[in-house]
Amino acid sequence: MQLKLYKRSTLFLTLVVLVDIASIVALIVFKDKWISNKVPTIIAFVLLVFVLSTIYSYYDLNADKIMIRKAVSNGDVALAKINNGTFVRFGRDAKLKNHVYWKLDAEIFDNDMKKFDATIIEKFSTHQTQIPKGYVYVTYVEGKENDCLIIPNVIIASIPEYKVLVDDYEKAIKPKYLNAYINDGLILETFEKTMRAQKQAETE
Repeated sequence: MQLKLYKRSTLFLTLVVLVDIASIVALIVFKDKWISNKVPTIIAFVLLVFVLSTIYSYYDLNADKIMIRKAVSNGDVALAKINNGTFVRFGRDAKLKNHVYWKLDAEIFDNDMKKFDATIIEKFSTHQTQIPKGYVYVTYVEGKENDCLIIPNVIIASIPEYKVLVDDYEKAIKPKYLNAYINDGLILETFEKTMRAQKQAETE
């Protein structure tokens, strides 16, 4: 899903640039018509560029977060077992921060414990240099297994209503969870690695 969002964001940016260029061309071509009101015209142009850029930046930086919040609020959550990952490409967001896309081979367990194979393309922090094996929670809609987004653990843990679902998964599957969290982008790592890093930070 993240790659689809990236392509949509790129298309959105292209449209913004084309509108900006078209506006500049219109200002040049019709200069005689607006020159007598140049201050309001220039202000309107600057506002147009600012609004379009702001909308693009908001979409690029928040589209996945909005989709995750919507899925969680609708109960569209499932457990996924990450088996391995393959590098796809590097990317850059509206704040010019670099990130990396990984293709994850996964098995998704729906709320009835039925298993489905899935390929999840997720956007990670550049600190993610390899993909560990383990379990995470993902957004899930039946029939759209490949459109999942990984849900940070803190979101699931902060919603008491999901405790029953988590307990059901833990009784049936006994998952070994990965730590999914945001640190300048999504990070997936074993809890053992997280604990070692925390202990090292405390001793420094």
